[in-house]
Amino acid sequence: MRPTIFLDIDGVLATTHQFYTNQKKWPDYGRYRFDDKCVKVFNEVLKKTDPIIVLSSDWKLEYTINALNNIFKVNDIEGVVSDITPSLWGTKFTSYAQLEDCRADEILKYVHEHDTEHWVAIDDLDLSPWIPDNFIHCRRANEGIKQSSIKDKIIKMISNESKQESSNFKR
Repeated sequence: MRPTIFLDIDGVLATTHQFYTNQKKWPDYGRYRFDDKCVKVFNEVLKKTDPIIVLSSDWKLEYTINALNNIFKVNDIEGVVSDITPSLWGTKFTSYAQLEDCRADEILKYVHEHDTEHWVAIDDLDLSPWIPDNFIHCRRANEGIKQSSIKDKIIKMISNESKQESSNFKR
């Protein structure tokens, strides 16, 4: 069974440099390009783990899966988005103070509904209170996934077959 990566974009693949200082919009999709070094690291993760990619980013609210895959292609991502997490924004969650709780709940809802067993969530939001065992935190949004040791942590987390099953989540 292939592992699953729940992927955020801003702060993970696109750093603050892209979305705050690089105001040039990419003509293919009307937003900034991803950070080239983050793309390189993510592609290395993809090559070593062959995961299913499920987008948990808010970008899912603006783009279809086909459009997201075109965005990935334009940015040289060597994988495809297979699915997106459900959106609970505006229904269960309505305040930006609840953004981390909302993102975690969306991921955990997907995990539960799809019986996802071998997975990791990668985000710059701190989801660790809700997802303590299956979460990689990109703490520095100005560095994203290219932060020291992040790549190795992701690979280790989703390559470890003896890892505790994710059914022990807190929802």
